[in-house]
Amino acid sequence: MDRQNTPFDNDVFTHVSQLFEHKGQVLPPDMLEQFARDVVTRVSERVVGHPARTTFSISADDVAAFCDLLQLPDQPRVALDFIAARRAEGTSLEDVYLGYIGGAARLLGERWEDDRMTPLQVTVCAGTLYALMRALRSSELDHQHFDGRRMALFATVQGEQHGVGITVAADMFRKAGWDIDLQIGLDQKRLLDRVQKTQPGIIGLSLSSRDRLPDLLKTIVALRLASNHAFIGVAPGGDLTAEDVRSVADVDIVFADALGAIEALEAVVAARQSL
Repeated sequence: MDRQNTPFDNDVFTHVSQLFEHKGQVLPPDMLEQFARDVVTRVSERVVGHPARTTFSISADDVAAFCDLLQLPDQPRVALDFIAARRAEGTSLEDVYLGYIGGAARLLGERWEDDRMTPLQVTVCAGTLYALMRALRSSELDHQHFDGRRMALFATVQGEQHGVGITVAADMFRKAGWDIDLQIGLDQKRLLDRVQKTQPGIIGLSLSSRDRLPDLLKTIVALRLASNHAFIGVAPGGDLTAEDVRSVADVDIVFADALGAIEALEAVVAARQSL
């Protein structure tokens, strides 16, 4: 596929697909099932609430055929190639997003509830859908773009009892000239509401221990679906290493310390200002 002529970023699709495969090796089945439920539910909700109107009619049979492709084991690119073929036929980006991806999410939910698909099958499908969502390039579906300002939202992951570390980091960023929106102790719904309201270009998350890893994964999936353009970083603590986070979480960067984070995000701002 010609990367310049597709609305999908192939590198992102490959990376996120591989990340999901690794999730299956290191995470327990109940956590994977929760991931699938989050993806199916949030994609369906976002599509239902999208204001765009479509002009290309996608039949229930077409959606079902696409949903069947999602179930093919170890072949996530088949679904990507299916969407690329539909685009070549003239299917709009809105119809890809709302018709195929959204329609498949709703159908997966129905098949799951009716026991026509096992939790494992739905989990595999949800992983591919999520990769497709992440790989969908900036288009008329999402007019939010990073504006190059030195601004970020810093927040604790749901369930964190303390925010000392992230507060110190926020203060250091502010002394370096950054505008930091610090949010401590928000539950996931309130954090998502804040993100949807402010549309930050950079989001920094803090968690203290391995016990909070499931909450981190759930939060990142929700953030990616709510704000696909955001650059997301995580500062792990306690018994978590950078590799622990990178191996399962769909993040752009893992911070080792506040000074390193400032340097890294200054580079991100400079790079995006040059685009």
